[in-house]
Amino acid sequence: MTERRGPWTRHGRVPLCATSRLTAYRDEVTLPHGGRGTYDWVQVPDQVRVAALVEGELLVVEQYHYLAGPMWQLPGGAVEPVDRSSCTAAQRELAEETGYRGGRWGDKGSLYVLPGLTPARVHLWSTIDPTPSRAAPERAEADLLVRHVSVEEAMVAVRDGRLQCAASAALVMMLALERSQ
Repeated sequence: MTERRGPWTRHGRVPLCATSRLTAYRDEVTLPHGGRGTYDWVQVPDQVRVAALVEGELLVVEQYHYLAGPMWQLPGGAVEPVDRSSCTAAQRELAEETGYRGGRWGDKGSLYVLPGLTPARVHLWSTIDPTPSRAAPERAEADLLVRHVSVEEAMVAVRDGRLQCAASAALVMMLALERSQ
């Protein structure tokens, strides 16, 4: 099972732990300097984040995260096996968390948020003028609060630490940059 990956060579892989949410692996590798070693990493589903603009204001969700505490972030979540694409996942997550559906969708690319730990990406999407309907958050999101804020207020939230989700912050900055051009 030897596989070359740039200056790295993988010689073997052992699963360390598997749950419904993740699998941790240890790869036997030859490192870029030629020595042998191991590399531990985690496989998790790709994620999505959505910048939804409703009448010029951005939808931001506020919730308490078990590991990180309270924060603002853009709506989003995991790309599930049933999703046909990251866009399908983004549309589903926006509807579940905020109740908004449809609009004019745009692909904003993707990011590796922890490239030394996982190959998972966060796919960034935007939608303009989605229509309101009934939200259906997951049980773990019972405390989720939807806010309508200006892009400028979202930028302030990035600076002052209320919006700490890296992918959300990147997408907010992209929107702010687009508006300034």
